[in-house]
Amino acid sequence: MKLIEKYILRQLINTSSLILILIISIFSLSKSVQLIDLSLNRGLPLIFFLKLIVLSLPAIIPILLPIIICLSVLFTYSRMRNDSELIIFESSGTSKYNLLRPVLIFGLFFSFISILFTLYLSPVCNKNFKKLLYEIKNDYSSSLLEEGTFNTIGDNYTIFIKKRTTDGKLSSIFIHDTRNKNKPTTLIAEEGSLLKTNSGNSILLENGSQHFFSNIDKKLSVLYFEKYLLALNKDHTSELSEKWKSPSERTIYELLNPNLNNGDDRNNLQAFRAELIQRFSLPLNSLTFGFFVVSLILSQKFHRVENFNFNLKVLLII
Repeated sequence: MKLIEKYILRQLINTSSLILILIISIFSLSKSVQLIDLSLNRGLPLIFFLKLIVLSLPAIIPILLPIIICLSVLFTYSRMRNDSELIIFESSGTSKYNLLRPVLIFGLFFSFISILFTLYLSPVCNKNFKKLLYEIKNDYSSSLLEEGTFNTIGDNYTIFIKKRTTDGKLSSIFIHDTRNKNKPTTLIAEEGSLLKTNSGNSILLENGSQHFFSNIDKKLSVLYFEKYLLALNKDHTSELSEKWKSPSERTIYELLNPNLNNGDDRNNLQAFRAELIQRFSLPLNSLTFGFFVVSLILSQKFHRVENFNFNLKVLLII
């Protein structure tokens, strides 16, 4: 590799690194705004907040890489043209190919990085992201209870709490339990406490009543209690394994070999094909987009002043 090519490649790497850090920081900030309420106001551990941010990045990085390459190529070559560096290189006998070659190497490197994300990291992280959200929704449901609102916990519980203290004490509690569809239960208690054990989350209710309504014989029964322990969690491992996997969570093998006995798989065959095309097209974008932009710049005639209209056109194309 010639010295000029190394110089251009170094400029591209420096520029793209700054743009990548900037865009990822903006994305992480926007994502954190959606998730920070879970960590600060509802008691979710900070580690889960950070995990959600990290697991959401691999899905967006292959989409951002072509844009980052385009911007870095535009900024680098526009600066070199405005500083007359490209004119000097061409006057010294450097061919268009030598000026173009760093972008091809740069694009091939990012295409390889993008392939790692689209074929492996993105499906794994998408799967773990949804798994973590499911665990938060179920295993940490008691810590996510909001005051003054009806909280839906999983598919079986609707919980209303008038007031909650930092030490887990609750007051004026309403819980509607639909685990038994034929005999839904409503619990009303004056106060209670949040408990977390090895078996899961529970609520200890004090001084309340339990209301049973039978859908079979249409009768309402009431049971008064001083203390009542309600376990919110159960083992969700088998339930999670049975959940249908979306195309973004599947490996290449799973996309190529859907379960035709499954109705959801049969109805999403077109989505599986689209996901396959996207996983192989995104890495190609990293190479072709950069090549397209540098071709436009190198084909531009030299101007003594910066051609703002041309740069604006390239930005609009990007």
